[in-house]
Amino acid sequence: MELPRISKSKLKEHVEFLAADSLQGRSFAGNSRALDVAADYLEEEIGQMGLHFEGNSYSQQFELFVSERDEENSLLKVVFQGKEQVFGSDDFFVVNQKAKEVRVDGKPFVAGFGLNTDNSNYDSVSSSVLKDRVVLVSVGTPESFAGTSPSYWDNKLEKDKTDLVFDAGARTVILVTGVRDRNDEIFREIAQWANQRKYSLDKNVSEDEITLVIAKPRVADAILGGKGRWKKALRKTVRKESVVPVESAGDIRLSSVRKVDELEGRNVIGIVEGTDSVLRNECVVFMAHYDHLGVTKTGEIFNGADDNASGTSTLLEVARAFSVSKEKPKRSIVFLWVTAEEVGLIGSEFYSRNPVFPMKSTVACVNLDMVGRVYEPRDSVWNHSPKVVKPFHEIYALVNNFDPSLPEITGSACERLELTPDFSLPENFFYSSDHYNFHRNEVPILNLSTGYTADYHLPTDDVERINFDKMKKVAELCYLVGWQLANR
Repeated sequence: MELPRISKSKLKEHVEFLAADSLQGRSFAGNSRALDVAADYLEEEIGQMGLHFEGNSYSQQFELFVSERDEENSLLKVVFQGKEQVFGSDDFFVVNQKAKEVRVDGKPFVAGFGLNTDNSNYDSVSSSVLKDRVVLVSVGTPESFAGTSPSYWDNKLEKDKTDLVFDAGARTVILVTGVRDRNDEIFREIAQWANQRKYSLDKNVSEDEITLVIAKPRVADAILGGKGRWKKALRKTVRKESVVPVESAGDIRLSSVRKVDELEGRNVIGIVEGTDSVLRNECVVFMAHYDHLGVTKTGEIFNGADDNASGTSTLLEVARAFSVSKEKPKRSIVFLWVTAEEVGLIGSEFYSRNPVFPMKSTVACVNLDMVGRVYEPRDSVWNHSPKVVKPFHEIYALVNNFDPSLPEITGSACERLELTPDFSLPENFFYSSDHYNFHRNEVPILNLSTGYTADYHLPTDDVERINFDKMKKVAELCYLVGWQLANR
């Protein structure tokens, strides 16, 4: 099989258009019109190739929902001996809230550090007294409380602790950040993650079964009756002067509200139809996401030349190569440009629920995400990552185990192109990009990437650093692998 004619000048033309300042970072969460310009460009290009989809349209449009915290109407009230204190969104938040509104009312039980150990002070955490209760738990351990660290957070520890309390039947856990974290650094760090916008294909209005709240120590103080009371209670627990859990004297009334809006998403699809009367009903999917991060608060543009104008542009030229090939593949090939990857792999999730060919008839998905860079010394900032950007003649090739022949097909094509594939990425990378939505549907996946650079998710990810010779190699690799998969 001859190698396809991949044009470096066309690759450069595509990347320069998609990564231009005028597209404002192609953010799904920002300037939707700029993202539409990118989608229009893709449709025009594949239209000129004569690819097919539905009539004269190459768009797969869908609705999704975005929710964010309603700061004004999210309140936590503490009533202690008839006196009421009101705390706003700067003092608490609900983790992973799904419902539009979460309400919590009750008299919390104080459970110290929530540990279930051989120490009798903590054995009672798992007792039936916590069923359907609100439970107040401190982050950390007795040992960390007695130490000198001003702040403490161990994600696995806190999850294990709160899971134990929920398993005991509690309906709400209020996890209180460290009393010596005077600047509330841990609270602010977690809140920044938890309170960001959430995107979903489902408008979930059902009630959350359990509620995890993160709160500052001053909320716990109010529940126990005054400033310093929470620290004093924890000190008694550490000294084994009190047994937990114990019912507090204060009541809480919490309301956490999220605002929900409806948005439109748009995948772009073009198909090269297979020639075999039977196999044409199966397909190989080539995929790349065309959205990126938008603009910083200070106006700097995330142009996303590598992430993922490189994958988007490479896919255009692979599609062109198949469209002009005199011999067409036996199986159909779907070229899929998905949106909303950066906000939760939403576009690929929608496709996986509404595929052009059934998932069971999809023999493989090849996902391109960041394929335009070659290692520079400045990229050593990622040396502790298993995915630091590769030298010119190497590439990451992530495969799952649903098709044992896929590594061999990839390796053979790489050998022809004098590329060395790296199949060593750990399993957590199955969840790192759009290929996840095929992987979870048991579709064989191949994710090609040149790796993380010093410019990853920064405004410095610009066209000037793209290596178009490497992109050409990746396009040729895709063609060879795609041809094998579509014709075997």
